Amino acid sequence: MYDLKTVRPTPQDLGTRTEFVGVNVPIARLLERVIAERQQGRLEGMTFTDCVIVGPGVVVPDQATTLANCNLGNVKGDIRNLFLRSTGPMITGCISLIGCRFEGCLFSGVGFAGNEHYVEAMIRELSPRNGSPA
Repeated sequence: MYDLKTVRPTPQDLGTRTEFVGVNVPIARLLERVIAERQQGRLEGMTFTDCVIVGPGVVVPDQATTLANCNLGNVKGDIRNLFLRSTGPMITGCISLIGCRFEGCLFSGVGFAGNEHYVEAMIRELSPRNGSPA
């Protein structure tokens, strides 16, 4: 699990890395560097372990992206505050996560977007056992 006291600064080689361990990762800057270095407009096949993922930003995870033992950030008492629902068949202006893995990370200032099914499934998964939002 991340430890804010030991998280290292953002690495200089953001655009070429595929694995991040115990570092600060500004998600929008990471995408900018990936676009510049790889001409790829998404984050694909990356692994983040014990990192602090910093916004502002909104991510759209695909089904192969996993979040294990992560803290998704301050929800101000309502888990629904993390999510944005798409109303069309496509989401524009967000950071696509394709087959990425997040283990033990803290998200700060990052929202999650998806279709109605994704958002409702995430809210159910993250809500207390009684079914009401946190």
